[in-house]
Amino acid sequence: MRLRVVLVEPEHDGNVGSIARLMKNFNFDDLWIVNSQTPLGEEAMAFASHAKNLLAAVTRVEGLDEALNGVSLAAGTTSILPKRSANVLRTAVTPEEFTRIVEPVKGTVALLLGRESIGLSNAELEKCDLVVSIPTSYRYRALNVASAAAILFYELWKSQHGFRRIYIEEANRESRRRLVEMFDRLCEEVHFSPYKRGLAVRAFLNVLSRAPAASRETSLLIGVIRQAIQRLNKEL
Repeated sequence: MRLRVVLVEPEHDGNVGSIARLMKNFNFDDLWIVNSQTPLGEEAMAFASHAKNLLAAVTRVEGLDEALNGVSLAAGTTSILPKRSANVLRTAVTPEEFTRIVEPVKGTVALLLGRESIGLSNAELEKCDLVVSIPTSYRYRALNVASAAAILFYELWKSQHGFRRIYIEEANRESRRRLVEMFDRLCEEVHFSPYKRGLAVRAFLNVLSRAPAASRETSLLIGVIRQAIQRLNKEL
């Protein structure tokens, strides 16, 4: 799936720059602007930061039909949800549902972001295959267009790439066993009651099991407990 970001009549060039920067954050590079209401000046360049190349390569068109030419699927965005089920035009999917729908698409998916003041019109949403809405508080539903873009880009990136955890060498079973034994010994040194000591050791083991510790973390904790025991023995 290739993403085409389509800004429909953007009114503030700072938002255009911010969206370009966000696109670079999430490895998207196809930016289109329909009937721009603002020049891309110094503010856009400043907000774009290291994504100025995307602003330089932006495709400008006068009409939405031209921006949607050649796409396999078009998705419009809105913060206005229907008050009646009969209003099928604004029946929207969530960002998570959107990513599941577009994931298998082989061609280009156009994501339409509307004007800062009024968003996308009904006529523009009619040209879309689906509508996406980000759930927010009913007290104030509308997000800044760049903020909305950030959420949608992140969901698409997460769907395509998943979370990539930096490799950390996890502690082996023997290291974890030694850590639990050291904790048990510490409980003994501070004269914890036998009953509570057993519960504390079990609780400590549960914590370790829920969040596997790295090898380095385990070594540090063993060292701290060992020094605490040594200090207690000296004081006694």
